[in-house]
Amino acid sequence: MSHTTLKDIGKEIGVSATTVSRALNDKPDISYETKQKIKEVAERLGYSPNALARSLKAKKTGSIGVLIADIADAFFAPIVKGIENTAREMGYSIILCDTSEEYEQEKIALEMMLEKRVDGLLITPSQTEYKDILELKRRKIPFVLIGRYFDLVESDYVITDDIKGAFSAIDHLIKKGHKKILFINGPNYISSAKERLVGYKRALQENAILFDKSLVKEDALKMEDGYRIMKEVLSSGTKFTAVFAYCDFVILGVMQALEEAKLKVPEDIAIVGYDDVAFARFLQVPLTTVHIPKYELGKEAMKLLKKKIEGEIKEPQNVILPTRLVIRKSA
Repeated sequence: MSHTTLKDIGKEIGVSATTVSRALNDKPDISYETKQKIKEVAERLGYSPNALARSLKAKKTGSIGVLIADIADAFFAPIVKGIENTAREMGYSIILCDTSEEYEQEKIALEMMLEKRVDGLLITPSQTEYKDILELKRRKIPFVLIGRYFDLVESDYVITDDIKGAFSAIDHLIKKGHKKILFINGPNYISSAKERLVGYKRALQENAILFDKSLVKEDALKMEDGYRIMKEVLSSGTKFTAVFAYCDFVILGVMQALEEAKLKVPEDIAIVGYDDVAFARFLQVPLTTVHIPKYELGKEAMKLLKKKIEGEIKEPQNVILPTRLVIRKSA
């Protein structure tokens, strides 16, 4: 790494460091010939401007902090890709952190991002608490929530239409003749889980089917959760003919439990997932699932954050992207 300074360049040519700086920044009061000479010497000496010094002067670093709930989850990969590609086009770089769906990790990651003086933040919050989000608002730090939002905290967010997504899944199952539909949902403190439950109930109501609380199970985020809950339901003797899950990873665990119980999909039990992750169509029984525009989530969130950073918008903006049911062989 070169340690050549503006003073070193100026000494070689016989001009001041200020003249060198103005020439490298293409200021109009420096002649074309002087600029060319300075740029040639700077290149020969391997001069590299100090990015940190520039950012401190401009009060911007050109970096965006991205806090993702679970990087290992294939659902988040295209979101991050959408963020990064869009950020790059806008001249930003990203710093990525995995919070493992844990509030304490989220707090630590936010503190680290702020120490690095990021220009803004894109966050998938754990949602068990929101004190850290309130602190961002208090300090007027630009941020946008992705995929989730808080009822009690006014903020910018980009989400998908989870009510309609869940409704379309349940309505499809009902039209296929199913009335006992087991819903293995996520934790009830997560906004997307709340909205999917609303969509589930609404589809039942519009099809004149009574809501049965015993057919709703919660706290499922991973394959292991789907597997465990499905085993428990099968052992309990609960009657059902179809399963709708919070996400495609949960449905993988459900499928394993059904297979061990010698139950076939969709002949014995129909199943519908959520997210439409990349593997969904390649399963032995291709998965019927609700498609979420994951790349677009990241893209739109980054576009919104840029507007926040540049002061183009003052009032909180809420973007809701559409979902659609992808019908395959599992239901």
